[in-house]
Amino acid sequence: MTTLRHAINIAAPRSAVYAALANIDQQRAWHEGTMEGEIAPGKTLTWTPKPGLTFGWRIDELNPDVSIARTAVEGPGNTVGKKLTLTLADLPDGGTEVALTDGDWAADDPHLPFCNTYWGGVLARLKSYVEKS
Repeated sequence: MTTLRHAINIAAPRSAVYAALANIDQQRAWHEGTMEGEIAPGKTLTWTPKPGLTFGWRIDELNPDVSIARTAVEGPGNTVGKKLTLTLADLPDGGTEVALTDGDWAADDPHLPFCNTYWGGVLARLKSYVEKS
């Protein structure tokens, strides 16, 4: 199995980055498509990046300013059951490193390279949003 791993440095404190990840109104501001639901443990966040494509993520853990863990409960292909974790760490300059993991993927899953590319774009939009806020 393969776990996708991405990271990005954001010139903002962890609290600002966490808020952009854990507040649905802020998520709506920087994500493509629509976001519905609630970002709270046990609740489901539904994201529709474009018509006909919907992902549901159950929020498993919210550790303020530290991490968010969620599990896919809806989506195309082999999406259901995948674990997504976002972890925040301080940088020496006062910024934040955001590390994202998404697994477990079969090495031959035809969606893996597309999802891998997509997560890079998601983190770039997060960075742009937080640094402009």
